[in-house]
Amino acid sequence: MLQFNKSLATNTNAAYIDTFNTSSGYYDDLVAVYSQSYDNSNGTFRLSLTSAPTQYNNWLVFSNSGSLVPSYTGQYDFDIYTNDFVPAIWDQVATAWDSYDEIWNDAGDEQPVDLLYSDRAWVSGSNESSITTYISANENGTYTTYNG
Repeated sequence: MLQFNKSLATNTNAAYIDTFNTSSGYYDDLVAVYSQSYDNSNGTFRLSLTSAPTQYNNWLVFSNSGSLVPSYTGQYDFDIYTNDFVPAIWDQVATAWDSYDEIWNDAGDEQPVDLLYSDRAWVSGSNESSITTYISANENGTYTTYNG
């Protein structure tokens, strides 16, 4: 299980890849796709390659900014894809043609293409409750407040 902490500046993880690709630059542009089954929240964020797998070492080591991690603590389904530019095809893109800033022949979107790794991830450090306990001086009553 991968672990991410929203409150850290940088998160670093490693994923064991069953098969590796020897193409130059294949692992240079990676994207994480996550979803949480509790509330169906989902999203994507970019990953920075730290170490690419080789024929002798199948570990893909990557990092990301903590600010990109999902906002809520919990378990997520987590997939790593290669991120490629996919050209826009008329009548097949989700983005309206007039919202592109470039010439239509150059228009397109970056999208997850090849699935490299799939696992569960634990996200922490984002919305944990801070707990304060107050004990009165003249009795044994305890009051607990939850802030968050």
